Amino acid sequence: MPKTVKAFNLSEMIENPSRFTSPVLDQRELAAGLFELTFDRPAFSFRTGDEIQIYGSEPGQDRPYTIASGEKDPYLQILYRLIPDGALTPQLAGLREGDPISFTGPFGNFHLRDPGRPAVFVATGTGIAPAVSFARTYPDLELYLLHGVRLRQDLCFAECFAPARYHPCISRETVPGLFHGRVTDRFPALSFPDDADFFLCGANDMIVAMTAFLKERGIADARISGEAYYWWR
Repeated sequence: MPKTVKAFNLSEMIENPSRFTSPVLDQRELAAGLFELTFDRPAFSFRTGDEIQIYGSEPGQDRPYTIASGEKDPYLQILYRLIPDGALTPQLAGLREGDPISFTGPFGNFHLRDPGRPAVFVATGTGIAPAVSFARTYPDLELYLLHGVRLRQDLCFAECFAPARYHPCISRETVPGLFHGRVTDRFPALSFPDDADFFLCGANDMIVAMTAFLKERGIADARISGEAYYWWR
């Protein structure tokens, strides 16, 4: 899902943002080119679904990432896909334990409305990050996840979700026992609670298609949240 980068104006998102600098605690490659970066949490509170703006070494290299850690975790985590010729991700991939990382936030509105209602999450790629934060923050939440990836190796964090509510989809290889195709192919055959809220996170084309499909099913706009993820360069 490459996308032309539009200038990101943090001042439009939050007023008088604070800048934090924290040491990296861990850098883990979950699959080829897919990373989980963990860093120290300062005096910093956020809501599940919030983003932070991570600073690059030069102006124009800053990028937003959704927080994947839980609200009560003593650290912050993000997920990212390495873009070898990108502006920021090669810098992130070069970070090691103890190195500083600077960021601003939190901001965003991709939030859980009511922990007492079921939540259906449809994600592609690293768009799973907010779903992981939801699961870690609300262990009793009736959370369903439809996760689309290209290869089996990219299916991460399955242990965070109840097996009966976890629906992986693989588009570029056939794996026995797993659905072959996109999330938009799998969704029509699945059923979910009538009172569920829907959260769409990942490729913009998926969000557009899924929103149209949900509206055809009679799901009100107020119960659908969407957040596009891009391969920022």
